[in-house]
Amino acid sequence: MDPRQRFVLTYASLSMAAFAIFTILNTSDLGISISAYTAEYFVLKSVMQPKMRFKIDLLGLILLVLFVSVIALKAVAILG
Repeated sequence: MDPRQRFVLTYASLSMAAFAIFTILNTSDLGISISAYTAEYFVLKSVMQPKMRFKIDLLGLILLVLFVSVIALKAVAILG
């Protein structure tokens, strides 16, 4: 199996497991979900594809922007 296919399959499995856990726990906060998916993605990418760790990809960039925006909104809500 190609390493990229293995990465996509593993990430999809972890994302489905996280979604199931969030559904069971009745979590409605979108920030927690985005944070979990972002952490899963970057940890899995650094473990499974160490050669491509510094290569910019679209999904990683989108997840990072969403993560930073959620953190910024939470910080503004706390401070404001």
